[in-house]
Amino acid sequence: MSQYFETNYSAALSSVAKRLRLSNYQQPNSLPLKRPGHDIVEEEQQDGTTVVALEHQKMRLRAMGGDAQQERMIYDKRKALDRALLYSYQGANVQKVREPSEEFLDPPVLRALINPDKLKQDYDDKIISIPYEANFKSGDVFEWLGTGTHWLIVLQDLTELAYFRGNIRRCSYEITWRDGDSVHRTFAAVRGPVETKIDYIQKHSISIDEPNHSLHILMPQTEYTLAYFKRYAKFYLQDSDVCWRVEAIDWISTPGILEVTAVEYYANEQEDSDSIVGNLIVEEENPNTIIENAAISGETFIKPKMEYEYVTPSKEDGQWKIDSKCPVQLMVDKDDPKKCKIRWIRTISGQFELSYGRYSKTIVVESLF
Repeated sequence: MSQYFETNYSAALSSVAKRLRLSNYQQPNSLPLKRPGHDIVEEEQQDGTTVVALEHQKMRLRAMGGDAQQERMIYDKRKALDRALLYSYQGANVQKVREPSEEFLDPPVLRALINPDKLKQDYDDKIISIPYEANFKSGDVFEWLGTGTHWLIVLQDLTELAYFRGNIRRCSYEITWRDGDSVHRTFAAVRGPVETKIDYIQKHSISIDEPNHSLHILMPQTEYTLAYFKRYAKFYLQDSDVCWRVEAIDWISTPGILEVTAVEYYANEQEDSDSIVGNLIVEEENPNTIIENAAISGETFIKPKMEYEYVTPSKEDGQWKIDSKCPVQLMVDKDDPKKCKIRWIRTISGQFELSYGRYSKTIVVESLF
């Protein structure tokens, strides 16, 4: 937006000129700004008022973002984001998933805002806001630290100019496939099957069922996913004898996103072993399960007005703590001090940190609607 800096029109400067009662006012950059031997502009007007005040005003405007009103609005929105990253309920620590080419590099931990959008049984959509310096883009997968969940950036909101804002969807599955001697992995958001009826063909009193279950898969677009997921390709899910065939694939609509539609298909145990190059292994992610050796175990995503129990296997002596500013009721078990129950007492969404000694867990409160 730097082209606004060179404009010859500034409503703010014109307004200041009127308040100073300057006649025949022209923009400072069109006047001889310096006199010989002087560092400060002191060009006199007819009424004796100098344009020094205007130069100071121009410096103040540029310090606040620029001469144009839009530049200052962008600057103010970015400042608001920086403050919200520190104090908002929706502030979160995120980390990009390491790319295959970055085997020995650990991506930095960054601060972002994650706001609720659409929460359904089939999918969980949210909105991320993060500074442009993070270099987030469509197709990137990041981990929401403290919750054990991974999210795919599906689409960028280009109307937001102050920072990166985009729609994200939770990746509940990690897909692994074999391509020759290589094993590739990627996180994916899988939805389906959604069909509730069985299709069939009936002729001459003979009825034959047709497989009609379908899957909708969103994943990052890479050279490995493009090479494996092609139309008519067949694959199996882990621990399942259901065969799936890729019916449609979209790599054009959204840069960085590969959209796959697969339907249930006929399986041939004698011939499919030669035609299918690899097996698709799907591992479900569930952050609400108790992970062995976890510092604090319990639900990560909770609802308002409901009680949830948390346990720590820590052998150290400590106390359960929650930020006093959060609307949370904490109840410690008198018989077992390493157990506690919490209740979010308001009906709004948010998040907070539950800690015991040196261990902590991020708990996200989802909306009731």
